[in-house]
Amino acid sequence: MADPLYLSLWLKSYSALALPVYLKKALSVFPVSKLSPGAILRVYALSFREAPQLEEFYDGEVDAQDAAARAQDLLHEDCAIQVETKWDLYQWDEEWQLKPARVWIEVYGPEFESDRGEHVRIDFGDEGLFLPSPRSDQLRPVQSNIRSLLHLTQDLAAELSAERQLLWSDNDEDFIEQLRAALD
Repeated sequence: MADPLYLSLWLKSYSALALPVYLKKALSVFPVSKLSPGAILRVYALSFREAPQLEEFYDGEVDAQDAAARAQDLLHEDCAIQVETKWDLYQWDEEWQLKPARVWIEVYGPEFESDRGEHVRIDFGDEGLFLPSPRSDQLRPVQSNIRSLLHLTQDLAAELSAERQLLWSDNDEDFIEQLRAALD
């Protein structure tokens, strides 16, 4: 099984008071799945090992303004706001099919437990969605997924005024190098 793929963002002029604004901006550019719309909004205190202080389910389209307003009510320096949703990517299952893939958007308060000290983290799930499949010689679906990923990372970085961004996986290899090796 492949490792998860993450995008970490460090924001210019970061402020804990603006966590709901960052969430609203991230959701405004995120391409929520048309095949399986909806989301779960969670607010955690201290770490993800704690039970969420808030958990709300959204059927259909996610209202970024409403999600930000709900999170605002529980805003503290040691909290994180998480939205679990999906976006549509090509996936291999005997053939390439466009299917919903789970993703987590997380915005961290300055005192929330975070491995890398980033302000925003996107967990894109299995990095294999963005690497060529050894079971298929077709590269076009993977290229489409990669274009979607790169376009989204640029949009998020611009919308959130990121001063630094890092696309990484748990195996600590540079994902871009893995991609180059897979395409050689």
